[in-house]
Amino acid sequence: MQKLVDGIHKFQKDVFCSQERFFQRLADGQKPLALFITCSDSRIDPNMLTQTKPGELFIMRNAGNIVPPYGAASSGEAATIEYAVAVL
Repeated sequence: MQKLVDGIHKFQKDVFCSQERFFQRLADGQKPLALFITCSDSRIDPNMLTQTKPGELFIMRNAGNIVPPYGAASSGEAATIEYAVAVL
């Protein structure tokens, strides 16, 4: 847990200050290039794999990288896909 706290402090002190304009643009709204559906596996980093920056991917993660078929019971996956396609 301490590693996470230290990382947040380092981000606030070093990263955010040096890229404040970039983060302000992210705060103004999102316009991702693509919806990226991937597994919840902690070893997978979609931005690293695709060489994209924060805000360029709308990422949906779930266990097993499974999307229920259209018409199946309501699911968070369906809502996420609908939001990505209809709103973003």
